[in-house]
Amino acid sequence: MILNVVLKMILRSWWRNKVFFLVSVASLALGLACTNLLMTYFVHEHGLEGRNPDRDRMFFLRQDDPMTEGKRVAFAGAEIPPQLKQSYAEVEDFLRLGKLDLLYCKVNEQKVEGDFKMLSADTTLTNFFDYRTEEGSLSQVLCQPGKVALSEACARRLFGGKQAVGKQVEAHFRFGEVRTYEVAAVLKKREQSLLQFDMLIAHDPDFFWGGLTLLKLTPGTDAGHLADKLNEDKVPTLMPGQTKYYLDPLDAICFTTPDDSSQQTLDFVSQTPAQTLYISLLAAVLILIIACCNYTNMSLSRLLQQLRMIHVEKLMGATLRNIRLQLFGDAFLTVVLAFGLSILLVNDCLSLFNDLLGSRLTMTFFFSSQMLPWLLLFILLMSVIPAWYISCRLSRLSFTEYRTLYSGRRKQRFVAVLVTVQFVISIGLLLATLTARNQMELTRQRASRYEGCIEIGDAFGTPLAPFKAELEKRVKGIESMTLSKASVLNAWIRQLNVLRPSGKEVRTNLLTLEGDSTLLRTLRIEQLSGESPSRLLERQASPVLVNESFVRLLVPAGTEVVGHALREFDTETKDSLAVIAGVVRDFSVNSLEEAVTPLVITLLSASDLQKGFYLQLRLRPENREETLRQIEAVWNEMNPNQPFGYADMHRDFMARNGKVLSLSHILTFYAVIGLLLTGFGLFGIAWYATRQRIREISIRKVHGATRGQIIWLLNKPFCIYAVVAYVMAMPVGWWFMLHWLEQFAYRAPLSAGIFVWPLLVVWGISAVIVCLQGWILSRVNPVECIKQE
Repeated sequence: MILNVVLKMILRSWWRNKVFFLVSVASLALGLACTNLLMTYFVHEHGLEGRNPDRDRMFFLRQDDPMTEGKRVAFAGAEIPPQLKQSYAEVEDFLRLGKLDLLYCKVNEQKVEGDFKMLSADTTLTNFFDYRTEEGSLSQVLCQPGKVALSEACARRLFGGKQAVGKQVEAHFRFGEVRTYEVAAVLKKREQSLLQFDMLIAHDPDFFWGGLTLLKLTPGTDAGHLADKLNEDKVPTLMPGQTKYYLDPLDAICFTTPDDSSQQTLDFVSQTPAQTLYISLLAAVLILIIACCNYTNMSLSRLLQQLRMIHVEKLMGATLRNIRLQLFGDAFLTVVLAFGLSILLVNDCLSLFNDLLGSRLTMTFFFSSQMLPWLLLFILLMSVIPAWYISCRLSRLSFTEYRTLYSGRRKQRFVAVLVTVQFVISIGLLLATLTARNQMELTRQRASRYEGCIEIGDAFGTPLAPFKAELEKRVKGIESMTLSKASVLNAWIRQLNVLRPSGKEVRTNLLTLEGDSTLLRTLRIEQLSGESPSRLLERQASPVLVNESFVRLLVPAGTEVVGHALREFDTETKDSLAVIAGVVRDFSVNSLEEAVTPLVITLLSASDLQKGFYLQLRLRPENREETLRQIEAVWNEMNPNQPFGYADMHRDFMARNGKVLSLSHILTFYAVIGLLLTGFGLFGIAWYATRQRIREISIRKVHGATRGQIIWLLNKPFCIYAVVAYVMAMPVGWWFMLHWLEQFAYRAPLSAGIFVWPLLVVWGISAVIVCLQGWILSRVNPVECIKQE
């Protein structure tokens, strides 16, 4: 009976204080939703293979990357892992993994396109990972050639809801190879799996030369000591005598840092940028702080009404226990209701969140045994502690104590601190967002040269000179087309030893491109010196162009590079006739975290390009899709046994800069939410403040105060809060963003607008909200207000 009465009193209190209730619940719901999402994402990513009993005994076999000094690559030759197991007792087992270049599949003669990931693995896969089948047998797949296992998602995509085991899948690979597999198993989804794939087959010894290798060590083995033994015994590496092996735990691959960027891509392994993860978690905590500040401010604003209610209830015979129960229930149910709404928000926003961060979170994981206890503990802390404090404090608070502690200047100072904290967080998030978006815009500028560009061909395919000639005749939607001997974004790289003026010898990479005279026009490369490529091909036997980085790193200062033989600066070149005929501006082919590599562009005549295996095409944007269909039709007509495929150069370049794009999107998301929550809080504070000062404002109007003066009176403290918050937030935000920008070789400048806009936005939002409340209040008849008072 008492609980029923208490619940009615709580609901009645919520109805009487609708502004408090709506602002508090909305703020807490948004804050809890953001925190729950990021906390769950953090646990999910940190717990990869968390239920695997052998997780701590599994190590990646990595070695020094021969192409990038100071970096490591997860690769071992196919013959190395069996030798290690045979020669070292510490190696209990090994697992070799390889990724196949699958273009598309056919099922019942129907082409199914998609970004399918096909892996090949040893029979030891089940000794490392506990894969369970929905139907069929995984061991049959790993032991018999011609069998394939599909993930549940892949099986649904290929066969709908029908049974997949026993069906045939025709796989079309790069280089024109076609194989037919029989589906022997459908694998259940593994939550927090290290490996991400759609299709799995057994290794083909004739086509597997090496790849990613996992070693399972015996219990108690020191991985570092074993790696030292491998290097002491001179186990062959990619460059024997110059590189060495390392045994790194799973986290070394799963969590990437700016210092770990490498040319190697492992898209079949779950990899999370650690920096993005921690910045996102910090942003979520800051959003929760804004929500808590809103709740505290709203609680202070209605405190006097609660005290009146408590004293009335005491006069009516309510006991101290009943009053505490009511106050506790009020605060507890407010937080619990907000938590329930936050779960609904998470459910609605989960797909957007997964797209922003490239995660694979599901609602099922939220309620898993790994996550649910943390969520329950979190909500209990968020609800019980504030509810207990409020119930104990308010139940004994008198009007005299209220006037001493929670009114007048003391209350104003407390509210000022909370509002300033909200402004500091909002300004900091806006500064971070603008800085990240500024860097993203620089990335998009660098990527603009690749917009509309595609690349066709591969190093082991057929020569494309006849295909190019046919395209020139039949396809009108091509703006420019270049025949070349090398891919642009995956160009051939070799290393050079460069002697610095100080006498120190350092290693650097050298990229090489070989194409016809249209290469610069197709890729919109700016030529800084020398004649046009077509004129150079007419006048010189073997002209080459170099970029600014080549001149800066390989050419002695003060030397005019044009006209010199290439061999003067690149002693390892095979072309003794190559002469440097011009310089082009640096352009990026990798992430902006990496400095542009020295580049040599060899201009070749049509006769030299008869064995050109690559085509770079710039398509006109107005009919791109139709042009692609025409190009594919010509390809299928001329190469009926080879599947058509192309690389979107703009998309591939942006994917290499995916970390900054992801961080920019997530910061924008949280900055908008932070401003929304700050706006909620300001609306509630302004609403209560204007109602509590209605008599004062009415008297001011009677004495001749104008509407503008009244609005400025209400706005003035919030303007001061915004300026103080700006002064506090800017130095800290500036230091953090400078530190973040240090990872990039090419950084967007921090313009004045980046520092001005956060203040203008925060001040503008507060001004609009407070002015609206002040304008409404200024229209009230002062005589009626004084009568009611």
